[in-house]
Amino acid sequence: YDDYDYGEVNQLLERSLKIYIKTVACYPEKTTKRMYTQFWRHFKHSEKVHVNLLLLEARMQAALLYALRAVTRYMT
Repeated sequence: YDDYDYGEVNQLLERSLKIYIKTVACYPEKTTKRMYTQFWRHFKHSEKVHVNLLLLEARMQAALLYALRAVTRYMT
């Protein structure tokens, strides 16, 4: 959104994590094993998998919302 203050995100997340999140959410086919192993090195494998599942679920929900909005606009 144009009115969102992304400065808060910059304070809370490291740049490498932001890049990883954007890549997984927007371009999952470009995610590499190297990216996966480098983000949050102190986390266990199962925790990283959980984060990836959350990201993919968020992407799916966003796509559903955009599709429903398009259908609603078409119907009205």
